[in-house]
Amino acid sequence: MNKRKVLYTGLALSLLFAGTNGYLIGKAKSKVDREVRIEEWKALDKGDLQEELPKSGVVTSAEENYLYFNDEFGSFKKFLVKEGDEVKAGTPLYEYEVTDFTGQKDVLESEADQLQEEIDSIEANISDLKILENSLPSSYEEEEIPLEASALATEYDIKKEIAFRELEIDRLENQIDGLESQISDLESYETTLTVESSGDGTIKELSHTVQNPLITIASKGVIVTTDLTEKEIMDVEENMDAKVQSEVERKTLKGLVSDVSTLPKRDPHIQTESVYPIEIQLQDEDIKLLPGHHVFVSVITDEVKNALAVPVTAVEKSGMKKHIWVLTDKGSVKKKTVETGLEVDGKVQIKSGAKAGDYYIVNPGEVPALQSGAAFITALDWDKIKLRDLKKMKRPTVIENLLLGILERK
Repeated sequence: MNKRKVLYTGLALSLLFAGTNGYLIGKAKSKVDREVRIEEWKALDKGDLQEELPKSGVVTSAEENYLYFNDEFGSFKKFLVKEGDEVKAGTPLYEYEVTDFTGQKDVLESEADQLQEEIDSIEANISDLKILENSLPSSYEEEEIPLEASALATEYDIKKEIAFRELEIDRLENQIDGLESQISDLESYETTLTVESSGDGTIKELSHTVQNPLITIASKGVIVTTDLTEKEIMDVEENMDAKVQSEVERKTLKGLVSDVSTLPKRDPHIQTESVYPIEIQLQDEDIKLLPGHHVFVSVITDEVKNALAVPVTAVEKSGMKKHIWVLTDKGSVKKKTVETGLEVDGKVQIKSGAKAGDYYIVNPGEVPALQSGAAFITALDWDKIKLRDLKKMKRPTVIENLLLGILERK
């Protein structure tokens, strides 16, 4: 008896299901006929878009200083350092024998005067930078930066430039101290004079044949260099941001393109492509990289901060226009014409036509019969369903939506 009841009940439910299904599908104004099913949708959100140019690079000394020897008034005697030695300002480098006291003194005094003129010029420039720094507002948006500060962009850049030029003054003053020490020895009738280093670094090369430059000193600071192709060099400019990665440093280092060569690295040849070197100044302090280390470089050639962006699959083209499909709060889909911008790594910037928080269809091309104004349904997400919320709904509403979802599911 129980088996018969179960059989009849199952048969009745099957007939009811089939009949309801046929009625809804056959009805001219049925929701099943007009609704579209959306599998994947997202909310428009803001983020940074960066277009990067990846290249292999190598670390090298940031600067090389060259010392020259004038044998007109003296003769070279001996080196006091060897290649690879670490030197500091004031470290004795070499000795020479004076043959013409008056002529050598005049040369040394002239060099000291020229260095002092350079210092005066740099100090005047620092004064101008400090005036510019004080003219900047305490806070401003990027687009509100004063025009006169466009070359330096921010207060941070100005401070960094001032610090760099102050270091240059220190180096020049050390040179003057070395020259004055030689002048003092000459006035004491010393015949053997000592030339000292004007800064810190490493002895890279000594000319044992006494050819100029006599000594090459590599600075302690390092930069990253890489070569660009003829096409790549057209997209890179000075002051562009860059990222530097290596196996030595376990983090991504910040960099800034400090020099872009307009001349090819080697003499141009009709049968070979030219390459152009660029230099990247590392912004991070306490860098462990050494000259010769190989790194991976990414130059940021274009960037939009806080950009509205969607996957490229969400944007459809219709002639010259582009649009995305959004879900309205009235339960329908709507086609919105948008203006796009930067496209990077499968994402495209939405410049206008939509706003943050709009829900858009990720893959509209995969939605059959998609048309503006059509009602939509979405897949049931059991993780977001709470029993207490269902209890608040009326039973007919629950049954109606449940049946509609079952009948619509393909």
